[in-house]
Amino acid sequence: MKTTFLKITATSMLLTLALLLQPNLSSAQQEVQKDKSQSDRQGRHEQIEAQKIAFITQELNLTPDEAKVFWPVYNEYEAKRHELKKSFKDVEYIHKADMDKLTEKEASQILDNQIIEAQKFLDLRKEYHAKFKAVLPAVKVLKLYEAERDFQKMLIDKIRQHKQNPAPADKK
Repeated sequence: MKTTFLKITATSMLLTLALLLQPNLSSAQQEVQKDKSQSDRQGRHEQIEAQKIAFITQELNLTPDEAKVFWPVYNEYEAKRHELKKSFKDVEYIHKADMDKLTEKEASQILDNQIIEAQKFLDLRKEYHAKFKAVLPAVKVLKLYEAERDFQKMLIDKIRQHKQNPAPADKK
């Protein structure tokens, strides 16, 4: 009888322990998946940036001397542009279905914030436009703007193509 009681008690304790640890294991698995997803995203971002550098270099036909002075300025511009994007991440863009639910004051504030955001991006572009012209001939600055648009279009096309024809999942 004592042995049966000990077995039941030990089993109950193990079951309780397993139930207590299960959320922690699940949480740990979610953290590992989140870290892997973030790592994958970072890797893709670095890959895209490398492709963009190669694309722009080729499109502008940069000489080594031009590249040496251009890339630090461009990287500075990209860093500032990225910071602006982060600072405006919370600017509200409303879906059509939700627009009718806004008050006039809310709609006005959203509109004003969008204009402020656009102006800050334009101010940054104007500032670096002058800096680009200081390190590159005007024709190459024109080519830069065109190359940025072309690269963006190319990325969008790749994303659309990937969504239409997703790669098969890796088999484990």
